[in-house]
Amino acid sequence: MTGQPEKPPLPARMFDPWARIPVDTSEDSDFHRLNRIAGNAATGWALGPDGAYAQSLTLAEVVDGSVREALLHLLELGLIDIDSARMNTAPGWPTHRERKTS
Repeated sequence: MTGQPEKPPLPARMFDPWARIPVDTSEDSDFHRLNRIAGNAATGWALGPDGAYAQSLTLAEVVDGSVREALLHLLELGLIDIDSARMNTAPGWPTHRERKTS
């Protein structure tokens, strides 16, 4: 993404809150474009010969497979990168996304 703010510092301890980076999710944003690319890759997998419908997978397996396919596609295209140093330095990772209510 272009013009993305600098990453905030990692939390000091496991289970401390992670500071979040603001993301523009409007229809003309880079996020929106990436979301469409990833969504198409995930849908292609789900409907394809190795996907959810062909294998009668559980909902959890469908979600895991779709997320894997979407992330793999974006990584292979070089559209996203893994920050290995940040990931390996963190004391732990939040597994649930905090949602803002408005």
